[in-house]
Amino acid sequence: MNEQARTQIDRGLEYQTVRFQELLAGMVHCCEERMAHEARRLGLPHSEMECLRLFNGEKYLTVKGMAQRMGVAKSRVTKIVEGLAAKDLVIRTDDPNDGRSRLISLTPAGKSKSREIEDIIKENHRQVMLNLTPDERKSSLAALEILRASMEAVKADQD
Repeated sequence: MNEQARTQIDRGLEYQTVRFQELLAGMVHCCEERMAHEARRLGLPHSEMECLRLFNGEKYLTVKGMAQRMGVAKSRVTKIVEGLAAKDLVIRTDDPNDGRSRLISLTPAGKSKSREIEDIIKENHRQVMLNLTPDERKSSLAALEILRASMEAVKADQD
């Protein structure tokens, strides 16, 4: 391969890399805006909504575990949990296995709110799919699966 062809390939890859970055950033921004809108509609701060989503399939969580999953400090999660407790969406109980730790669980109202959040998210995703033709849905999902596998491979290489 001559130098001119290599330069064209490099320029093409650079353009594709920048475009990929822009598209991902745009998608993330769109999702963040949508979630902020839904949080306002539900009367919850976004952080509380995200916290409630952590309970999907979980009976109890700890502040430490929640902080790790949310990527924030334990003190931040403590504040979020306080807000949720004030709204009667979570309760805190002593951990029988660790006297220094407390278990956080959803109240019946919290379970209902959590289901409502998941239903809203599922409906939002359904609406996105409805904006695509069946063939576009199929090819979009296939492309996303390829991208996810590539991202996982890059992540594995970095570890």
